[in-house]
Amino acid sequence: MAGLGLLGPAGAFKTNLLNLRQQRQELIAANIANVDTPGYKSMRLEFEDEMAKAMPPPGSMAMTRTSGKHMPVPYEGPVAGELQAVEIPIPRGDLNSVDMEQEMAMQSANQLLYNYAVQSLSSQISSVRMAIAGQ
Repeated sequence: MAGLGLLGPAGAFKTNLLNLRQQRQELIAANIANVDTPGYKSMRLEFEDEMAKAMPPPGSMAMTRTSGKHMPVPYEGPVAGELQAVEIPIPRGDLNSVDMEQEMAMQSANQLLYNYAVQSLSSQISSVRMAIAGQ
């Protein structure tokens, strides 16, 4: 896949993951903001299954093509998430489907996973910088 730059498919994968986690965080924030809006349907952004399908094979994440003669590592990205409305088994009187406890738990988990992806991408960028500097 052309245009992946120095970070290769691993960098493209991590960037895609960060973008999806950011979109999920914004969606969770919108759900929380509408907790008291009558008739509001809580939304989810699902992307994990598609990211797993697009992920490079195990052991290939550290590879970067620095020459056109190198074998490419496939990355079938970028992946887009799928928006899904949340249906609750016992509807509230105002037909709002936001479960505040569940939203807060998902927000915390998503934030931790976002931070992990940021650290991973940052580490990869540092490694490329060191290689460029000849260290």
